[in-house]
Formats: sequence, C-alpha cells, structure tokens
Amino acid sequence: MDTIKFPIEYNSTGMVKLIQGSPEYYKQLLSFAALTEPGTHPLTPRFGVFDPSYQLVDRNVFMAHAARFVPEITVGLANISMNPQAERITLDVEFRIN
Repeated sequence: MDTIKFPIEYNSTGMVKLIQGSPEYYKQLLSFAALTEPGTHPLTPRFGVFDPSYQLVDRNVFMAHAARFVPEITVGLANISMNPQAERITLDVEFRIN
C-alpha cells in the first residue's frame, strides 16, 4: 500500500512523495501512534498511546503498541520527554526493520 509522506512533500518529478517501507515511513507511523488518543479511530479503538492534553506518553505503553501495531520493526530505545514551556513532547526512538 502506498503511503504519502506527512507533511506532504513532492519528489523531483512533481509527484507526491511516497515513503512505504522506508525508515521514514516507520518514523511517521510511530509518531502517529504516540500522538493519537486511544479510541480516536473506530476501526482500531486501541490504537494510540495517550490523551495529549494532560499526560506524557508512557514509555511502556508506547513500546507495547509499537510491538503490536508495527510488528515489522523492533524498537530498541524510546526516550520520551515533555517541555511544558515550549508545549512540546519529544520522542526519540531507535528501531530496526526486521
């Protein structure tokens, strides 16, 4: 299945850039999992890690979801931090494609 890069970018021929199966694809997928509140998607209600309004991503929950929803990679490291002043959550993940 083709996957469009988000935010959308265009390649040298003017076509939308696709990232299926690349390291960039898995980074994007893990980002969406970490930033999605569980219950948001009706077809996969357990997809997602936290309520972005009030809490930090739980590392253990993130690792469990990565293993469940993205089985084609192995996550080796996940560091999650929050900077309330900058209103930013930082997620550093190291993984390998199986």
